[in-house]
Amino acid sequence: MDEPQSLKPRYRTMWLGMLAGLASMTLAWTLHRMLEASQRLPGDTVFTDHSDSPMWLLIQVVDLAGGLAAGMAAAHWSQRWSWRAVAGILAVLVVNGMMATPSSRDAFRMLLSMLASPVGLLLGASYYRYRERTQPDVHVLPARVDHAQVPDTPYSEAAVVVALSFGYFILGSTIAVVSQSSAQAFSDNSLLAIVVLELMLGACALGVLYARGYPLRTLLPRPSWSGALIGAALYMLTVGCNVLFTGFASDDLTQPVQRLLEGQRSMGALLLLSLVNGVYEEVFLMAFLQRGLRRLGGSNAVGVVLLVRMLYHTYQGPLGLLAVAIFGLVVGIYYWRSGRLFPVIVAHIVADVWALAS
Repeated sequence: MDEPQSLKPRYRTMWLGMLAGLASMTLAWTLHRMLEASQRLPGDTVFTDHSDSPMWLLIQVVDLAGGLAAGMAAAHWSQRWSWRAVAGILAVLVVNGMMATPSSRDAFRMLLSMLASPVGLLLGASYYRYRERTQPDVHVLPARVDHAQVPDTPYSEAAVVVALSFGYFILGSTIAVVSQSSAQAFSDNSLLAIVVLELMLGACALGVLYARGYPLRTLLPRPSWSGALIGAALYMLTVGCNVLFTGFASDDLTQPVQRLLEGQRSMGALLLLSLVNGVYEEVFLMAFLQRGLRRLGGSNAVGVVLLVRMLYHTYQGPLGLLAVAIFGLVVGIYYWRSGRLFPVIVAHIVADVWALAS
């Protein structure tokens, strides 16, 4: 990754184009699966050809519309007239189509279902690129970052703050893995205990930074509606990546995560934990650690933060750890490119709420 100058992002890049396009396709895929599931009886594992029904035709329209939206979104957020983001999304669609279960026994209808999303993608991108070529070049100001010109963090200071913020959780997670003890299900009491602990540890870490003269105000995000939408798109992208990489996981790998979610939790405790935990983790991981280590270069800074994030999530088992790694990589690259913290926090809060409420 190229090192940004003073954390000033590029307004339109291939990666933002792929992010926007894949987020649009993930929404379409979610609706596709909901409509497809409505045609099956509970517990039915036998393939039934519904390609002669109106619902099947509606699903193809949804795929085509999702492709159109993805193509226009990818073209809008990638470089002017560039097709690289569209090509990347097209490759994902081709791989997904090759692995997907056929929707019909008829060869023509099966081909139609496989081409709906790719054709929509190319049509949407072509339409947007045509509009660009018929319009004069417009100078676009770079997107505003949360904070610029923040001093680099000394290694000793980074180690102390990481130890205070995440050392307890890393130790507990490591002991759980080494001792192979069964994970306890989340409950209201355990969620509230995590909230209190994070508030206490966060206060200690901020106290250390304040004593060392760190500009604490630069750790605060700048809320905005656009940031909330981008955060939702980031979460949808991580969902799509998880489906792509963990769709063939065995049941044995899912057991550690499932045991954690077996307990009863109230919505109040769930929302409180999600809010505090999302802000706590991303402030210290992104705004403090990754930004403070930017002199190491993008790959190293993102990699160090990803390692720390994974170390205190090892108790979730292989599948849970893979999901954490995917999330950390997506938001880490986004924050490195954009410098905006609020969308990352929103994505984390949404991910926690969805996971704990399921």
